[in-house]
Amino acid sequence: MAKKLTAEKKAKVKQVIYQKADECDYLSRGRIDNGRFMDELVNDPEVGGILKEYMDKERIRTYVKDSVLNAYAKNKKNAILAAISPEATVKKLFNKDAFVIQECKGKDSGLCVCRSTDGLIFVISTGTVLKWETALRKALELIAREPTLILDTIQPSICLKLAVASEDFTDGEKVHIETALAAISVKALFCK
Repeated sequence: MAKKLTAEKKAKVKQVIYQKADECDYLSRGRIDNGRFMDELVNDPEVGGILKEYMDKERIRTYVKDSVLNAYAKNKKNAILAAISPEATVKKLFNKDAFVIQECKGKDSGLCVCRSTDGLIFVISTGTVLKWETALRKALELIAREPTLILDTIQPSICLKLAVASEDFTDGEKVHIETALAAISVKALFCK
């Protein structure tokens, strides 16, 4: 019977992985480089060396990716996005003063609805530049589910607050996203 990974060992492994991910700029690397990074972690005495006492080598890769690195990426993204409030997002993109009227939870987390002082509605959806289409889809689905967001015939304005976790994100990629969104009157705020 396999031993159970203790909370203390789990925390130590997580700390080491987070430190190494920071050092190698994990979020800005490509899939191939991150595959090599995973191999290094599996072979690292402070990561794979500890985890092999509790699981086989293939399960170590899965554990590191699914239990630690995915959480690392999510924590970094959330920290980037939290740096600017929904109200500040509306002010920056639309030059309107607004206040939050709905914070979505659960499967809709990352969505927020604001109302400007002159009564306009703004749906703010958060995500990453790599998955901006998902952020857009979530905003559209919220509007479709909640017809009260449409006042008379005035549709809510959609703004995407997108985390830029990679230093490799270029101005050309930014312009591409902005151009695509402008075709449907959606604005984006790129957060670093």
